[in-house]
Amino acid sequence: MTRNILWLLTCCILLLTACDKRMVTADTQPETTTPTTNGKPPISDKKVQAGVQGRITDEKNNPLAGARVLCGDQNTITDEYGVFRFTTLNITEAAAVVTVQKPGYFNGIRTFQVTGAGKEQFVQIQLLPKTVAGTFDAATGGMVAGPNAQFIFVPNQVLDASNQPYKGKATLTYAFINPERNDFADIMPGDLRAVNDKNELVGLQSFGMMALELQAENGEKLHLDGRNSVTFRMEIPATLRKTAPAVIPLWHFEESTGLWRQEGSAEKMGDSYVGTVKHFSFWNCDAQFPIVNLNATFKDDQGNPLPNTIIQMTRSNGSESYGYTDANGEVRGMVPANEQVTISIKDKCGKIMFSRKAGPWTTDANAGVFNVTIDPQARIAISGTVTTCDGAAVTKGLVNVQVDGITYKAPIQNGAYSSSVLRCATGTATVTLNPVDETANKMSTVTYQLAPGTYTRDLQACDVIQASTVSFLLEGQTSSFTSPADSIQFISHRSDTSNYVSYTIYATPKSGQGNQITMRLSDIKVGTTTNYISVSMNGAYYSGQAVSVTITHTGVAGEYLDATFSGNVQKSQNGTTVPISGSFKVRIE
Repeated sequence: MTRNILWLLTCCILLLTACDKRMVTADTQPETTTPTTNGKPPISDKKVQAGVQGRITDEKNNPLAGARVLCGDQNTITDEYGVFRFTTLNITEAAAVVTVQKPGYFNGIRTFQVTGAGKEQFVQIQLLPKTVAGTFDAATGGMVAGPNAQFIFVPNQVLDASNQPYKGKATLTYAFINPERNDFADIMPGDLRAVNDKNELVGLQSFGMMALELQAENGEKLHLDGRNSVTFRMEIPATLRKTAPAVIPLWHFEESTGLWRQEGSAEKMGDSYVGTVKHFSFWNCDAQFPIVNLNATFKDDQGNPLPNTIIQMTRSNGSESYGYTDANGEVRGMVPANEQVTISIKDKCGKIMFSRKAGPWTTDANAGVFNVTIDPQARIAISGTVTTCDGAAVTKGLVNVQVDGITYKAPIQNGAYSSSVLRCATGTATVTLNPVDETANKMSTVTYQLAPGTYTRDLQACDVIQASTVSFLLEGQTSSFTSPADSIQFISHRSDTSNYVSYTIYATPKSGQGNQITMRLSDIKVGTTTNYISVSMNGAYYSGQAVSVTITHTGVAGEYLDATFSGNVQKSQNGTTVPISGSFKVRIE
């Protein structure tokens, strides 16, 4: 069987590359331009000021702490609940992009349309682990077979960071993104909008996606030369094989714009698509269709907004698109033009709780308000006021609402907050409320046992939050971080298979501009331990594992960890070793 596949793919690569006359060398990369339609970009680049919050999970849908989140002109780190929040960002209204980075995972990227200036958007992203599909000799080429795909590399087409042919074993990391999955909306890059070869903005129906990266034996990222093609064979998901087109456009994901772009095509052979690509990215075999934009608002049966809720649009052919409501229950996104769709909402158990046919729409439209009847046993709704120690309204802050181990962030607006949490579990839940006054740097924490229902809980943020600090000296420059002006987080990680616990400290400017440091500790007992450190400073990157940490004070959650550290780190750009030293005092969470 393997021999037959190899023969088939070899024939395909000879045929397809013979028809492709574009020649690009490693030193002369292809020119890129912004496509236009009638002299205008296919999508508006208008900027607005808005907020974004979200939740990041791993492949098991567990909260992913310590992931770096970038959006607009800022970046931050997810907390121990996998949650992040930007209060105000300068983002593209028609196509805002959230990018999530975490070592060992492919980047998670979500594109969304902003519902309006000053409004807080919501995204949920599940990261895909980088799984090794196989290795091959870059000088001679070869075939790599993954679980759902095979790839053929020709000799000397893999280049290193200096654009020189890589000599050695190259590793292909790969992830298949199956549109049949229930969590496809959280995994897929972008929002299924694309720019086709006619420079038109269209919607996509996916018949399978791939994430692809190349690594050297030392972990260095490699890339293709842009001249020779890699031939791939990707299995079509079982339920989509009958309707899969004989020839389908290929699309690669453009991380800078958050849109897919058409580049080539693939041919259906048996139960698979076969095609060629000249660079690695996220790739997608998709059918396209015309789209319009739709605005809608979703409220419960009591007239309250349904925030942070996934909305599913299903076409008559069964393909789906998705969007999340913002803090006000509003959503804006694409729908197929001139088609009736089914709008639906599922509860946390995956059961459909709302379904209605709507459309068709020939132009951009506002569908108005949809009222959703909620099972009273599936919701805990909490609202109230938040005041300072002297009884004044808190003007800037949020309330962390933790229910069933999941944390939601409810912004404080005009001294009030509200949160409506849909649950899968029934019965009484432990609900922890943590109001934070960001102006006075004060907070409090209260815990309730609440049955499903609607509650009023007025809160007071009155406990002083002592500032956490981190500073370090590297190559003659001192960098210092102090909360709350900077983002400093302490996160503990417990192994799924043992009781082993490790600890991570992150320090980064809340503005997203400037130096950053990550420190991982094997223990937080008083004494000396080893530490892994990575630093981003002035555009350069440093890391090292031979760093000694002397802990002088420790404690339980809510107390502070004090330490000094010193050792050596390696500069990634040139491999030189340089000394680093510093200290930190960080609140233990």
